[in-house]
Amino acid sequence: MAKIDVKIEFWRNRLLDLGKRNRLINCPASKQGGRVSRSSIAIKVPAVSELWEQFYNGGEPLVFPSVNEPQTDEDDNNETSFSTNNSITNQSPKETQKTLRNLMQKAKTFTEEKGLNALYLAFGFLVWKESVDKGAEIRSPLLLVPVQLTQNDLFSPFVLSRHDDEIVPNHALIQKLLSDFGISIPDYSDEVGLQDYIGKVREACTSMNCVINIEADLSLFSFLKINMYQDLGKNAEEIKKHPLIKAISGDSSDITRDSIQISKFDHDAVEPQEVLCVVDSDSSQQDAIQLAKRGVSFVLQGPPGTGKSQTITNIIAELLSDGK
Repeated sequence: MAKIDVKIEFWRNRLLDLGKRNRLINCPASKQGGRVSRSSIAIKVPAVSELWEQFYNGGEPLVFPSVNEPQTDEDDNNETSFSTNNSITNQSPKETQKTLRNLMQKAKTFTEEKGLNALYLAFGFLVWKESVDKGAEIRSPLLLVPVQLTQNDLFSPFVLSRHDDEIVPNHALIQKLLSDFGISIPDYSDEVGLQDYIGKVREACTSMNCVINIEADLSLFSFLKINMYQDLGKNAEEIKKHPLIKAISGDSSDITRDSIQISKFDHDAVEPQEVLCVVDSDSSQQDAIQLAKRGVSFVLQGPPGTGKSQTITNIIAELLSDGK
C-alpha cells in the first residue's frame, strides 16, 4: 500500500505546472516601470483585510463605477482611480476600465471553452528567489478567492462578486517550495483565515530570505488540472483498491485473466439473438467486445481501416444493453 501512496502523490504533483510561465508561480505586479498590464489589476481600497472579509463571507459585491467623462493624458498617469464607492485600483480610471473589460472577456471565454472559472482575487504574495542569494525575484500568490466580473451594458459599472467555487491555497507554489527547498506549507482551511495563514507561511519560509506582501490582485489563474489534483487526493482510498491502479504500481495479483479465456472463446456457439452489435464485427472484434463486457482493461490497436471505431460502437451498444 505504501508504494501505491507514493505513486498517487507522484501523479498528483505531475498535474501541477511548476514553471515560471505559470502565473501561480510567477505573478508579476500589474504595473511596472510605468507599463500597465491588462492581465491583472491591484485593488488598493478597500484595504486587504476589509476586502478579504467582504469576499470571504460573500458580502456586498465591489463596484467599479463607469467613466463617462472625457479623460486627459494627466488622468491616465494617475496612480489610483475610482475614489467613489470606496474602490481604488493602481491604474487610472481609463486604464482600469480597459483592464477590467479584458479580464471579464477572457474569463468568460475560458469558462465557455473549458467549463471552469479562471478569475480570482489573489490575497498575499510571497516574494522569493530560486536561489537564496541570487536570481530574479519571483512573486507568487498565496490564497485565491474565486470571483466573477459582470457589466450590464457598456456604460454600466463593473461589478465584482464572489463565485460559488471554494477558496483555495496555491497548490502549485506549495509543491514548488516542497520540491525545491524542502519547505512544507501548512494547509489552508476556512477556520484558519487570511492573517493566520500568512503567519504560518511566513514562519515556514524563514530560511528562504523572502518577504510576504499583503496585497490583493485581480487576475486570471489557470486551474485546468486542479480538479483532477483534488480528486486524486479526496478519492485516494477508492483509487488504491482498483486492480488496474494496483497493477501499474507493481501489484498485479488482482488483475483478471479473462483475456486467456477469450482467446479460446467459441463465437459460433453464441445464439444470434444474443449478439447485439449494431455494425458488422469479425471474431477479433468480438474478442474485444467480450473483454469490455467483462470489465477487462486492454489496448485495442490496428492500422487505419481495420474497424477500431466499429468495435467501439459495438462495445457501446453491448454495454447499453446491459444497462451500463
